[in-house]
Amino acid sequence: MIDYHTELVNTLKTILPTHYELNIKGKSVPCISYMEMNNAVIAQSRTQGYSSIGYTIKVWADKIETAQTYARQIDNALRPLGWFRTSTGELTDYQTGRVQKIMNYEATASEMF
Repeated sequence: MIDYHTELVNTLKTILPTHYELNIKGKSVPCISYMEMNNAVIAQSRTQGYSSIGYTIKVWADKIETAQTYARQIDNALRPLGWFRTSTGELTDYQTGRVQKIMNYEATASEMF
């Protein structure tokens, strides 16, 4: 299985504090959360394999303008690494006033056996 986790998380940490999605409760904002959503073999021979890898990345903030600023920075940082954004959305928690900029990214990776 191809592991892009370390490279992705280290890149996100250069932008904002970064946390695994299930450990986001109680963290201060702005911050980033992430979760791997897919890591599947899409083609394979005896000596080489290709995988499709997908992550959901969220920017958490108190204002949508702040979340959008960091979302652009994430996009600019991940694109040169071979990640492309497949979708983007926004979500507001009306009890806390926090907003989330939710972005889904995919990459295709290869590995030699």
